[in-house]
Amino acid sequence: MKGSHKLPRKEHKDQDKDEKEAFKQDIVKNLDDLDIPLCRPVRIWVQDEHRYGLLSTIRRCWTLRGCEVHAPYKAIYQWGYVYGAFELVTGRAEFLYMPSVSLESSHIFLEQLVATEPEAIHVILWDQASFHQKSEQIRLLPFPAYCPELNPVEKLWDQVKREVSNAVWETLDSIEEAIIKILKPFWELVELVWSLLGDNWLTNGVSTFIKQREGLI
Repeated sequence: MKGSHKLPRKEHKDQDKDEKEAFKQDIVKNLDDLDIPLCRPVRIWVQDEHRYGLLSTIRRCWTLRGCEVHAPYKAIYQWGYVYGAFELVTGRAEFLYMPSVSLESSHIFLEQLVATEPEAIHVILWDQASFHQKSEQIRLLPFPAYCPELNPVEKLWDQVKREVSNAVWETLDSIEEAIIKILKPFWELVELVWSLLGDNWLTNGVSTFIKQREGLI
């Protein structure tokens, strides 16, 4: 019947589907409402954090039919966090390792994004977690609550999870080295960033917003 066997992506039961669709439809208006001066260049980032740790995670893997699969496991309760962001105008990627997710850590990452182009206004699309702190140099545009699937950075964390699962990591340094190997190509090649951003409501909306600004200058 031409069907395919797929693993469903998680969708939070408390999300407001109407709010989610309205956000997608109104992305250009939402950016316009930020009132960014025409005399300043604008950079638009999608940002998210990912927790990694030494507690082994088990994920599905391919094997021959009838073969029993085993994966090493060890319970060590140590964690770290990696901040990640993609810029939707240039395709730039930025990352930062931090020991925790907090106001201070979030502010440090904001400063890192601003430092990539200090003369620009930086728009950050991210979730509505309470630790996200505003900055005078930045405009914040939160995604609707319980809608992580709207953030394309989530696709990157899927790749990280796939590569570090089904293994035992003895130290945070060792798992961080493995994650760096996954993230580094995205930092070096904008083509990989665009492959995750895709051609969709977000990239098309940002493109329309930028073209409208250029037409007014």
